[in-house]
Amino acid sequence: MYKILVIHTKYRITGGEDIAVENEVSILKKNYEIETLYFSNKETRNPFTETLNIILNRNKLSKKLLIKKIEEFRPNLVYVHNTWFKGSLSIFNVLKKLNVSYVIKLHNFRFDCGRYITIRGHLKSNDICKACGLKKNNSFIFNKYYQDSFLKSFMSIIYNKKYYKILKKSKIFTLTNFQKNFLLNNGFDQNNVKTLTNPSNKSFEKLNKQNFEFTPNSYLIYAGLISEEKGVEELIETYNLLSDYDKKLLIVGEGPELNRLKKMNKNENIVFTGKMENTDVLHLISNSYSVITNTTLFEGQPNLLSEASKLGINSIYPNSGGISEFFPMENPFAFKPSNRIELLKKLKLTKHEAIVRDQAEKNKIYFDKNFTEEKYFENFDRYIEWLT
Repeated sequence: MYKILVIHTKYRITGGEDIAVENEVSILKKNYEIETLYFSNKETRNPFTETLNIILNRNKLSKKLLIKKIEEFRPNLVYVHNTWFKGSLSIFNVLKKLNVSYVIKLHNFRFDCGRYITIRGHLKSNDICKACGLKKNNSFIFNKYYQDSFLKSFMSIIYNKKYYKILKKSKIFTLTNFQKNFLLNNGFDQNNVKTLTNPSNKSFEKLNKQNFEFTPNSYLIYAGLISEEKGVEELIETYNLLSDYDKKLLIVGEGPELNRLKKMNKNENIVFTGKMENTDVLHLISNSYSVITNTTLFEGQPNLLSEASKLGINSIYPNSGGISEFFPMENPFAFKPSNRIELLKKLKLTKHEAIVRDQAEKNKIYFDKNFTEEKYFENFDRYIEWLT
């Protein structure tokens, strides 16, 4: 059986990418022999050593673990997801030295932007930004673009420059055609880039009961990272402009902005649930009136929106990046990114239940037709010869 080793570095705060990787691994196991090598950014033993490792592009432990895993498992292919920062870019030195075939899946735009987003959040501008990525990294240091820190900005630039060079020489999976074209427009070899969307999981686990209940169809839900770039504060402010609106707004997840936004909130119809298990989030999504995101990012394939479509729930989303590729054309609930006026119009549109139900059904039909496990394996099988 064809052997695949999956490598991924989990984030400090579990997010959509971590969940997507676990979901893809569970599906890959149906057709291939799979082993995983996971690293975690949740614990930093020695900040100085970690910083030095990033700057020097090394991590002795990750290299040692990878060599051991390859010697024991002898994979036909190594499937690389996130490497920042515990996994480190040093794993590619190992793969090259051992002459092991590999492919990198890009879940975001970190290669182009050290903050792995594409908006000038530090300048409070709504303009899409590419200034800190491929060509103008120096400005990134001096404006403390990454987590408001000179040191972290410098570390991120070092990582980005090295990662970009690696990507240029690697075979890549993108989640959307938008991201693929973004790479090609920046000089990547079209023979090295393929689009492979995340598969839809056919079966959701039995959902756990919560110690609190929300009446079905009585709320909108955002589930994800509570951070500036996800546009949660703007979503709340826009929601507060609604009058005679009978749907609550549930904010599910954790992140750097959670406590501040909770303290600011004076609207009893806005409910912060905090972190929840994924199965419980699915339970809330499946009983919601609509899901909503106001992200300012160039996203890959947002789990929230994919899960909603699979469950037959409507989505309200910014029509940016590749998000629109997961929905039928002319979706009345898509809005111009970072545009509160349009977002408010879409929220008001949800007062018309017939429109919401009709679009939810169209989304599900479209998603079930285009993002099946069968199509995923059809593409993956077709790519194997190209990969190895």
